[in-house]
Amino acid sequence: MSYLGIIASSVFASNALLAYGLGSIPAFKNDHEAGADVASKVGRGSLASAAALACVNALAAVLLWCIRGLVLAPLGLSSLDILFFALIAVPLLKALSRAAASGEGAIARIGAEAEELVVGSLVFGVALIVAKGGYSLGEALAAGAASGLGYWMATSLLESIRERLELSDVPAAFKGAPSMLLSAGLMSMALMGIDSILVRNLGS
Repeated sequence: MSYLGIIASSVFASNALLAYGLGSIPAFKNDHEAGADVASKVGRGSLASAAALACVNALAAVLLWCIRGLVLAPLGLSSLDILFFALIAVPLLKALSRAAASGEGAIARIGAEAEELVVGSLVFGVALIVAKGGYSLGEALAAGAASGLGYWMATSLLESIRERLELSDVPAAFKGAPSMLLSAGLMSMALMGIDSILVRNLGS
């Protein structure tokens, strides 16, 4: 499978949010402030959010690929990949994010955004999907980054749709959550309508 096909598939046909529902579970920001939805953070559409998503998901995918392929699989312990990811990869990603956040400029903004994403279902889900997808190390890196960008694209589009719906004359029964659920469903059907086999063979 070509890298172009992997990227296109991760962004469109296998979109992390619309195809798998990843990232819809709230992530805990700290001990006294919980329940911040990842989608609401990313939906602002900032470049820092996009870069943070791409970096965190790429690193998570690579770390779990290494843990699963180089350590667990030879020992016959592949079923423990989630446990080892939580024990090894998550603390390492948090440490890297904090180190980046302590810097200056764009790197600090990306690090601050990334630190809040590490414990979200998006990062866990993308890492597991990529690790079990039969990718090489380079392909896992590309798929992880593309999945993050695909999630950012979906949330940005949904946020734009929400703003347009608030200004539109929508029937009372469809205002709020019903109209957003319909919009998300239509977007999901549109993206999944892209033939996954065609996308995966793109550029091969």
